[in-house]
Amino acid sequence: MKSRLSALCTLGAMGMVLAGCSTSLLGTSTPTPVPAAPIGSTTTAPLNGEVAVAFPVVACNSSSGDSLGDQGWRPPILLAPIPTALVGKVEFYSDGVHTLLGPTNWSCARASPDQSGKGLVVYPSNDPSPPVSGPPAPGTEGIFATFDTTGRTKGIALVCPFFTIPMWQQQEVSCPNKPAGEVTSMPTPDVASVLDPAGVAGSLVASGGVHQVTGTVIFPQVVPAVMDGSSVNVAAETCSLTDATLCPTVLSDFEVREFPVPASSGG
Repeated sequence: MKSRLSALCTLGAMGMVLAGCSTSLLGTSTPTPVPAAPIGSTTTAPLNGEVAVAFPVVACNSSSGDSLGDQGWRPPILLAPIPTALVGKVEFYSDGVHTLLGPTNWSCARASPDQSGKGLVVYPSNDPSPPVSGPPAPGTEGIFATFDTTGRTKGIALVCPFFTIPMWQQQEVSCPNKPAGEVTSMPTPDVASVLDPAGVAGSLVASGGVHQVTGTVIFPQVVPAVMDGSSVNVAAETCSLTDATLCPTVLSDFEVREFPVPASSGG
Protein backbone atom coordinates (compact mmCIF):
# COMPACT_ATOMS: atom_id res chain seq x y z
CA MET A 1 0.00 0.00 0.00
CA LYS A 2 2.86 2.35 0.87
CA SER A 3 4.42 1.93 -2.59
CA ARG A 4 1.03 2.55 -4.23
CA LEU A 5 0.58 5.81 -2.31
CA SER A 6 4.12 6.85 -3.22
CA ALA A 7 3.31 6.30 -6.87
CA LEU A 8 0.18 8.42 -6.53
CA CYS A 9 2.21 11.19 -4.91
CA THR A 10 4.51 11.06 -7.93
CA LEU A 11 1.45 11.55 -10.13
CA GLY A 12 0.52 14.49 -7.96
CA ALA A 13 3.84 16.10 -8.77
CA MET A 14 2.85 15.88 -12.43
CA GLY A 15 -0.30 17.91 -11.91
CA MET A 16 -2.87 15.89 -9.94
CA VAL A 17 -4.10 17.44 -6.67
CA LEU A 18 -3.44 15.00 -3.84
CA ALA A 19 -4.07 15.64 -0.17
CA GLY A 20 -1.38 14.89 2.42
CA CYS A 21 1.17 13.05 0.26
CA SER A 22 3.87 13.73 2.85
CA THR A 23 2.03 11.46 5.29
CA SER A 24 -1.14 9.78 4.06
CA LEU A 25 -3.55 10.26 1.19
CA LEU A 26 -6.45 9.03 3.25
CA GLY A 27 -7.70 12.29 4.66
CA THR A 28 -5.11 14.47 6.36
CA SER A 29 -6.80 17.74 5.42
CA THR A 30 -8.67 19.72 8.08
CA PRO A 31 -12.32 18.63 8.01
CA THR A 32 -14.87 21.22 6.95
CA PRO A 33 -18.52 20.86 8.04
CA VAL A 34 -20.83 19.94 5.19
CA PRO A 35 -23.92 22.19 5.11
CA ALA A 36 -27.26 20.47 4.56
CA ALA A 37 -28.40 20.44 0.94
CA PRO A 38 -31.70 22.12 0.02
CA ILE A 39 -34.74 19.82 0.03
CA GLY A 40 -35.09 18.02 -3.26
CA SER A 41 -31.60 18.94 -4.48
CA THR A 42 -28.59 16.69 -4.90
CA THR A 43 -26.49 18.70 -7.33
CA THR A 44 -25.69 21.65 -5.10
CA ALA A 45 -23.32 19.96 -2.65
CA PRO A 46 -20.83 22.64 -1.48
CA LEU A 47 -17.24 22.72 -2.66
CA ASN A 48 -15.95 23.81 0.77
CA GLY A 49 -13.59 21.20 2.14
CA GLU A 50 -13.44 19.22 -1.11
CA VAL A 51 -10.00 18.15 -2.31
CA ALA A 52 -8.85 15.13 -4.26
CA VAL A 53 -8.56 12.41 -1.62
CA ALA A 54 -7.94 8.69 -2.13
CA PHE A 55 -10.82 6.48 -1.05
CA PRO A 56 -10.80 2.63 -0.92
CA VAL A 57 -12.73 0.65 -3.54
CA VAL A 58 -14.58 -2.49 -2.41
CA ALA A 59 -15.32 -5.24 -4.93
CA CYS A 60 -18.99 -6.12 -5.39
CA ASN A 61 -20.27 -9.70 -5.56
CA SER A 62 -23.00 -11.34 -7.59
CA SER A 63 -26.54 -11.38 -6.17
CA SER A 64 -25.84 -14.89 -4.86
CA GLY A 65 -22.75 -13.69 -2.99
CA ASP A 66 -20.17 -15.16 -5.37
CA SER A 67 -17.15 -13.20 -6.56
CA LEU A 68 -17.54 -11.50 -9.93
CA GLY A 69 -13.92 -12.26 -10.77
CA ASP A 70 -11.87 -9.98 -13.00
CA GLN A 71 -14.63 -8.09 -14.78
CA GLY A 72 -13.84 -4.60 -16.00
CA TRP A 73 -11.53 -2.15 -14.26
CA ARG A 74 -11.67 -2.23 -10.47
CA PRO A 75 -8.84 -0.21 -8.89
CA PRO A 76 -8.06 -0.58 -5.16
CA ILE A 77 -8.41 3.19 -4.56
CA LEU A 78 -10.00 6.15 -6.36
CA LEU A 79 -9.30 9.87 -6.11
CA ALA A 80 -12.43 11.97 -5.67
CA PRO A 81 -13.31 15.59 -4.72
CA ILE A 82 -15.33 14.53 -1.69
CA PRO A 83 -15.55 16.67 1.50
CA THR A 84 -12.66 15.69 3.75
CA ALA A 85 -15.12 15.63 6.66
CA LEU A 86 -16.37 12.35 5.18
CA VAL A 87 -12.97 10.62 5.20
CA GLY A 88 -13.43 7.31 7.01
CA LYS A 89 -17.21 7.49 6.60
CA VAL A 90 -17.52 6.61 2.90
CA GLU A 91 -15.79 4.42 0.35
CA PHE A 92 -16.42 3.25 -3.20
CA TYR A 93 -18.05 -0.02 -4.29
CA SER A 94 -17.53 -1.35 -7.83
CA ASP A 95 -18.41 -4.34 -9.98
CA GLY A 96 -15.82 -3.32 -12.56
CA VAL A 97 -18.42 -1.56 -14.72
CA HIS A 98 -20.24 0.81 -12.37
CA THR A 99 -19.02 2.45 -9.16
CA LEU A 100 -21.08 3.75 -6.23
CA LEU A 101 -20.18 5.74 -3.14
CA GLY A 102 -21.52 4.38 0.14
CA PRO A 103 -20.90 4.09 3.88
CA THR A 104 -17.72 2.35 4.95
CA ASN A 105 -17.63 -1.34 5.85
CA TRP A 106 -20.83 -2.18 3.96
CA SER A 107 -21.31 -4.86 1.30
CA CYS A 108 -22.13 -4.58 -2.39
CA ALA A 109 -23.80 -6.86 -4.91
CA ARG A 110 -25.23 -6.76 -8.37
CA ALA A 111 -29.01 -6.68 -8.33
CA SER A 112 -30.62 -9.92 -9.47
CA PRO A 113 -32.08 -10.06 -12.99
CA ASP A 114 -35.67 -9.78 -11.73
CA GLN A 115 -35.05 -6.17 -10.68
CA SER A 116 -35.43 -3.33 -13.20
CA GLY A 117 -32.58 -3.18 -15.69
CA LYS A 118 -29.07 -3.74 -14.39
CA GLY A 119 -28.08 -2.45 -11.00
CA LEU A 120 -25.94 -2.42 -7.90
CA VAL A 121 -26.97 -2.47 -4.25
CA VAL A 122 -24.81 -1.32 -1.33
CA TYR A 123 -26.20 -2.53 1.99
CA PRO A 124 -25.14 -3.06 5.64
CA SER A 125 -22.83 -6.04 5.96
CA ASN A 126 -24.79 -7.38 8.94
CA ASP A 127 -28.12 -7.37 7.05
CA PRO A 128 -29.49 -10.94 7.43
CA SER A 129 -31.64 -10.52 4.31
CA PRO A 130 -29.66 -8.43 1.80
CA PRO A 131 -31.95 -6.40 -0.53
CA VAL A 132 -30.47 -7.82 -3.74
CA SER A 133 -33.57 -9.55 -5.12
CA GLY A 134 -36.86 -7.80 -5.69
CA PRO A 135 -37.98 -4.39 -4.37
CA PRO A 136 -36.64 -3.56 -0.89
CA ALA A 137 -39.15 -3.13 1.92
CA PRO A 138 -40.04 0.40 3.06
CA GLY A 139 -37.31 1.79 5.29
CA THR A 140 -34.63 -0.65 4.11
CA GLU A 141 -31.19 0.91 4.40
CA GLY A 142 -29.09 0.88 1.26
CA ILE A 143 -27.80 2.61 -1.85
CA PHE A 144 -29.77 1.34 -4.85
CA ALA A 145 -28.66 2.05 -8.42
CA THR A 146 -30.38 1.09 -11.66
CA PHE A 147 -29.08 1.35 -15.23
CA ASP A 148 -31.57 0.87 -18.07
CA THR A 149 -32.72 2.23 -21.41
CA THR A 150 -35.94 3.77 -22.69
CA GLY A 151 -35.92 1.02 -25.29
CA ARG A 152 -37.42 -1.13 -22.49
CA THR A 153 -40.71 -0.56 -20.68
CA LYS A 154 -38.93 -0.67 -17.31
CA GLY A 155 -36.56 2.04 -18.48
CA ILE A 156 -39.50 4.19 -19.58
CA ALA A 157 -41.21 3.64 -16.22
CA LEU A 158 -38.01 4.78 -14.49
CA VAL A 159 -38.09 8.25 -16.07
CA CYS A 160 -41.72 8.92 -17.00
CA PRO A 161 -42.80 10.35 -13.61
CA PHE A 162 -40.19 13.11 -13.90
CA PHE A 163 -39.53 13.85 -17.58
CA THR A 164 -41.62 14.65 -20.63
CA ILE A 165 -41.88 11.63 -22.91
CA PRO A 166 -44.01 10.90 -26.00
CA MET A 167 -47.66 10.09 -25.29
CA TRP A 168 -47.37 6.58 -26.75
CA GLN A 169 -44.64 5.76 -24.20
CA GLN A 170 -46.74 7.15 -21.34
CA GLN A 171 -49.58 4.89 -22.41
CA GLU A 172 -47.29 1.89 -22.85
CA VAL A 173 -46.21 1.94 -19.19
CA SER A 174 -49.34 3.57 -17.71
CA CYS A 175 -47.13 6.28 -16.25
CA PRO A 176 -48.34 7.04 -12.69
CA ASN A 177 -49.04 10.48 -11.28
CA LYS A 178 -46.62 12.02 -8.81
CA PRO A 179 -47.26 10.48 -5.35
CA ALA A 180 -48.74 12.84 -2.75
CA GLY A 181 -46.04 14.28 -0.53
CA GLU A 182 -43.15 13.59 -2.90
CA VAL A 183 -40.87 16.57 -3.56
CA THR A 184 -39.08 16.89 -6.91
CA SER A 185 -36.90 19.43 -8.67
CA MET A 186 -35.00 19.64 -11.96
CA PRO A 187 -31.46 20.96 -11.29
CA THR A 188 -30.76 20.46 -15.02
CA PRO A 189 -32.94 19.30 -17.94
CA ASP A 190 -31.23 15.88 -17.69
CA VAL A 191 -31.49 15.33 -13.93
CA ALA A 192 -34.46 14.99 -11.57
CA SER A 193 -33.85 15.20 -7.81
CA VAL A 194 -36.44 13.37 -5.71
CA LEU A 195 -37.28 13.42 -2.00
CA ASP A 196 -39.76 11.07 -0.34
CA PRO A 197 -40.22 12.25 3.27
CA ALA A 198 -40.62 9.75 6.10
CA GLY A 199 -43.86 7.84 5.72
CA VAL A 200 -44.34 8.78 2.06
CA ALA A 201 -44.44 5.77 -0.26
CA GLY A 202 -43.21 7.56 -3.36
CA SER A 203 -41.38 6.79 -6.58
CA LEU A 204 -38.11 5.83 -4.87
CA VAL A 205 -37.38 2.29 -3.75
CA ALA A 206 -37.40 1.75 0.03
CA SER A 207 -39.55 4.87 0.54
CA GLY A 208 -42.46 4.84 2.98
CA GLY A 209 -40.43 3.94 6.06
CA VAL A 210 -39.47 5.85 9.18
CA HIS A 211 -36.74 7.92 7.50
CA GLN A 212 -36.69 10.08 4.39
CA VAL A 213 -35.34 8.71 1.11
CA THR A 214 -33.65 10.80 -1.56
CA GLY A 215 -32.72 9.98 -5.12
CA THR A 216 -31.63 11.16 -8.52
CA VAL A 217 -32.92 10.10 -11.94
CA ILE A 218 -30.82 10.82 -15.04
CA PHE A 219 -32.32 10.98 -18.53
CA PRO A 220 -29.95 12.56 -21.09
CA GLN A 221 -32.05 14.85 -23.28
CA VAL A 222 -30.71 13.56 -26.57
CA VAL A 223 -32.52 15.23 -29.47
CA PRO A 224 -34.38 13.99 -31.45
CA ALA A 225 -34.37 10.64 -29.59
CA VAL A 226 -36.31 11.93 -26.55
CA MET A 227 -38.91 13.52 -28.83
CA ASP A 228 -39.62 10.49 -31.00
CA GLY A 229 -39.22 7.87 -28.27
CA SER A 230 -35.99 6.30 -29.51
CA SER A 231 -33.91 4.37 -27.00
CA VAL A 232 -31.74 6.43 -24.62
CA ASN A 233 -29.60 5.12 -21.75
CA VAL A 234 -30.91 6.18 -18.32
CA ALA A 235 -29.81 5.74 -14.71
CA ALA A 236 -31.19 6.25 -11.21
CA GLU A 237 -29.90 6.03 -7.66
CA THR A 238 -31.75 5.99 -4.34
CA CYS A 239 -30.10 6.81 -1.01
CA SER A 240 -31.97 5.29 1.92
CA LEU A 241 -29.93 5.92 5.07
CA THR A 242 -30.91 6.64 8.66
CA ASP A 243 -28.01 9.12 8.62
CA ALA A 244 -29.19 11.18 5.64
CA THR A 245 -26.24 13.59 5.86
CA LEU A 246 -24.25 11.28 3.58
CA CYS A 247 -26.88 11.25 0.83
CA PRO A 248 -26.14 14.59 -0.91
CA THR A 249 -22.52 13.55 -1.51
CA VAL A 250 -23.48 9.97 -2.48
CA LEU A 251 -26.00 11.20 -5.05
CA SER A 252 -23.83 14.02 -6.40
CA ASP A 253 -20.98 11.59 -7.04
CA PHE A 254 -23.38 9.28 -8.87
CA GLU A 255 -24.63 12.10 -11.11
CA VAL A 256 -21.11 12.89 -12.24
CA ARG A 257 -19.54 9.43 -12.26
CA GLU A 258 -22.44 7.41 -13.71
CA PHE A 259 -24.09 9.89 -16.08
CA PRO A 260 -25.12 7.67 -19.01
CA VAL A 261 -23.20 8.18 -22.24
CA PRO A 262 -25.78 9.93 -24.46
CA ALA A 263 -26.81 7.59 -27.24
CA SER A 264 -29.83 7.17 -29.47
CA SER A 265 -29.63 3.37 -29.30
CA GLY A 266 -29.92 1.06 -26.31
CA GLY A 267 -26.90 -0.18 -24.40
